[in-house]
Amino acid sequence: MIAIFQENPLLLLFFVAALGYGIGNIKIKGSGLGVAAVLFVGLAIGALDKSLQIPNIIFLLGLSIFCYTIGLSSGPSFFTNFKKSGFRDIGFIVLMLSFSGSLTALLHY
Repeated sequence: MIAIFQENPLLLLFFVAALGYGIGNIKIKGSGLGVAAVLFVGLAIGALDKSLQIPNIIFLLGLSIFCYTIGLSSGPSFFTNFKKSGFRDIGFIVLMLSFSGSLTALLHY
């Protein structure tokens, strides 16, 4: 079966997604893994053999879609929070970066 997945990486992708989705729907005492089961199945199958990989373009497309959907879901609240406490947060970041840089320079010399 590993040889089939090595020759057909798209089949591997759909197998992992289907198996993970199925496992994610299993509930034990009202609790289940949900969609995260796909990640765990992918990690387990990837550990079987190093040559079991999906094409890089599919990986990058999935990462891009993930980032896009996270941006859509958190965009409005991000800008609301940025308007409310953005300058304070940026000041804290600049302060911590300056402190870290100064500490690094001090330890170097």
